[in-house]
Parts: sequence; C-alpha cells; structure tokens
Amino acid sequence: MSIISTNFAADFDFSHKNVILNFQKKIAGSQAVLPVAGVMMWVFWFVLPPIHPFPNGVGLDYGLWGFLPSFLREGQVALWLSFGCAVLAVYLLAELNNANVLLRVSARTLSAAMAILLAVSVPCHQAQGPGCVLMVCSLLSFFPLFTTYQLPNPMHTFMAYLLLSMASLVFPKLLWLVPVYWHIQGYFRALSFRCFLASVMATILPYWFYGGMAILTGTLDGFVAHVMTVIDVSGYEGFSLDGRDLLMFIFLVLTFILGSVDFYINRYMDKTRVRIIYNAMIIHGIAIIAFMVIQPQLFWTFLPILLVDAAVLFGHFFTLTHTRFSHISCIVWSLLAVAVVAAQYLCNEHLEFSVF
Repeated sequence: MSIISTNFAADFDFSHKNVILNFQKKIAGSQAVLPVAGVMMWVFWFVLPPIHPFPNGVGLDYGLWGFLPSFLREGQVALWLSFGCAVLAVYLLAELNNANVLLRVSARTLSAAMAILLAVSVPCHQAQGPGCVLMVCSLLSFFPLFTTYQLPNPMHTFMAYLLLSMASLVFPKLLWLVPVYWHIQGYFRALSFRCFLASVMATILPYWFYGGMAILTGTLDGFVAHVMTVIDVSGYEGFSLDGRDLLMFIFLVLTFILGSVDFYINRYMDKTRVRIIYNAMIIHGIAIIAFMVIQPQLFWTFLPILLVDAAVLFGHFFTLTHTRFSHISCIVWSLLAVAVVAAQYLCNEHLEFSVF
C-alpha cells in the first residue's frame, strides 16, 4: 500500500509540474489569445481615463503634422484615429508573420503581444503626436524590405524607402532610419548599386514634390527649416523626463532585451532566413532605442516604432520557449506591465527625472 501511495504521489507531482510548464504553451497555442488582447486594448483605449497631456514636439520636429486640422489631433476623433492605427498595426504584424513565417508554430502571439504593449502605452492613445502613424508606416516598410532578402530588387527597395520618406514628412527625424535600412539590406546581401540608387531616389521623391509646392506657394523657408530639422539635435536642452515615462522606457527595453537574449540562445532552431530577419529587427530596435536616448523629448514619438520590434521578439520568446525560467519570466513581465499601468495613473505628476 505504501508503494502504491508513493507512486501516486510521484505521478501527481510530475503531472503538476507538466501543468505548470505547459500553461504558457497552452496560452500561446490558444486561438482566444488575440481576441482577449484586442478586448484589453479596447478597454484601455476607451474605458480608462486619459492621463497627463501628451508632450508636444519641439520646434518643427513634427514637420507637416502641425498642419493637420486640430480636430484630427484632439478629442474623440483623434482617439478613434489612433485606435484605428493600433488595430491596423496588430493586423499588419499578423500578415508580416504569415508572409515571413516568423514563428515555427501556428500562433497569434505576435499580434497579441503588440496589442498588449499598445494597451499598456497609455499616452499613445491620445494621438496628439504622429507616433501611431509612424508605427504603421514602419510596419508597411518591413514588407518590401524583408522581401529583398538575398534578392536585390530595386522595386521592393524603392517601396521600402518611399514609405519611410513619406512618413518623415510628418516627422523629419525618421530619416535617421535610412542608414539603418542600408545596413539591414547589406546584412540581407541585397544592397546592390541599383538598389542603393533606388533607395536614394525613393528618399528624395516626397521632398521633391514638397519642395516644388513650397516654391509655388512661397514657403521655401519652411521647407528648408523642415529639412534642417533632420540634423538638429538641440531640442533636449532643459528637458526633463517624467518618472512614469522613464518607467515605461525601462519596461519596454527589458521586454526587448528579454526577447533578444532568448532568440540568440535558441536561434539555431529557426531557419536561416528567419534568423536573419530577427537579427534585422534587433538592429532596428537598438537604433530606435539610441534615437530615444539622443532625443528624449521625442520619447512618445519613437516609442510606438520600438513597440513593433519588442512585440515580435517577446512574442517569439513567449511562444517557443517553454521552461521554468520562461514561465517565471512571463509572470514577472505581466506583473511589471500592471505596475507600469498603475504608475502612469497613480504616480505624482511632479515626479521628474532630469535628462542631465
């Protein structure tokens, strides 16, 4: 009898351990994970109250964004437009996964991670800056960019840089990503001379039309100031970063690092093309983090772009790594996400951390 009891207890403990380890796997494989994350995003967007005002851009940092009618950047219309951009980004990430097979299994966790990160980033909901638009444009540019892997196609190259350049009309400093895209294409072995010329032409084209309109309308000074904004990094002087914003930055960087480290540990399990794409997204994410450090006053403008890289890397980690460490890490990550949201509502508004 004692032997039977001992065996039963051992079997129970073993099953219990399996339940703990498989809990994360069951969530990742569930078809309900994306709808639940979508509902969470909707609740955070429309049910929870707004928090502190969205930080305004410095000078002409937002380019042509300031020429949009005020009703598109304030109130309920802006809230719905930002939510529409968020939904579109979640959908595009799902299509990016399908087009490039970023996960070895059928799962919706990349889009679900994107929805959760968007929900947690409460100031992005107010859409007083072009961050959500830049996020969508960046995602769209990934489709032709990733298609150039070992295929130096000038047409796909042209489309990737054209989308980037068009988005820079509302945020000129987005052109900082042009050298990053060149580096990624070189990493893809796709930066031929023709592709390089296509990228330069695509980058110039929107500004060719913008400059022509500026000459016709007598606003050439505004056009020159817009272009000079690309190399102006003086806006950080005297700027103080809110404590809650700093907490959000730390949380997002930790999410990015967790996904990146796990990918490098287990990258041998992915196909070569997928490994190259994930490496490209890590390069892209590191560049965005560097831009946020250089221009902290534009934190909430760059942050939605970083959300894409963080969501993909964390979704890869959550879906494909099932160990005790990953289970504990995901629980801690969930608690940190709750803490970030609580901090954005409960922390003292006067708590600030100087950039200097």
